[in-house]
Amino acid sequence: MANDKKKPEKAPGLFAQFREGINFLKVENPRAVPISIAAGVGIFLIVAILGIFISSGFIIGIALWVVLAIVSGYLSALLFLSRSANTAVFKKYANEPGRVSLVIGSLTRRSYKGTNQPVAVNPRTKDMVFRIVGPAGVILMGDGAPTSTKAMLEDERRKVQRIASNVTVHMIFCSDSGDGTPLREMEKKVKSFKRALNRQEINAVQNRLAAMDTR
Repeated sequence: MANDKKKPEKAPGLFAQFREGINFLKVENPRAVPISIAAGVGIFLIVAILGIFISSGFIIGIALWVVLAIVSGYLSALLFLSRSANTAVFKKYANEPGRVSLVIGSLTRRSYKGTNQPVAVNPRTKDMVFRIVGPAGVILMGDGAPTSTKAMLEDERRKVQRIASNVTVHMIFCSDSGDGTPLREMEKKVKSFKRALNRQEINAVQNRLAAMDTR
């Protein structure tokens, strides 16, 4: 019966995600939360005192500056917490198989398309290659043993070029050693690439590659 069907679970809300982030930081970096609060309070006091001085006793002006101080302090604390959480996550999972999916998840919330599932996996060595499509073209990211993972990246590059020969393909090997890019710097590296595709082209390339995956 239709009533017997299970309803899909809802994704955690904003406040639930925030609470989970706080709990995670308390374990991984206990100093991050109090420092974030101190930073927020500090920004609030600076903006509020500046506003009171500028307003010269004008009540409405003081009230507006206090509101601005509250918003500035809150956003400053939130920004510091977010950065601390990202740093803690990257540090915790820096050597875990499939760690590149953390970067994929962040990029696909913005202008890139793809999934956090690898397009190629070596079940024996756990080497993986991930793929996303965005303004810079096609981005292939690999993590695993240097030699075998780089070979897998090259194989995937050839597959992409057969489907989309005129599209720029970038390959990034995730590694903390000198022959790769550390996990914490991969998103920054992707954003440093020059723009090569517009929105319509991104959708077209992603659809062609998705069709290739299906086949």
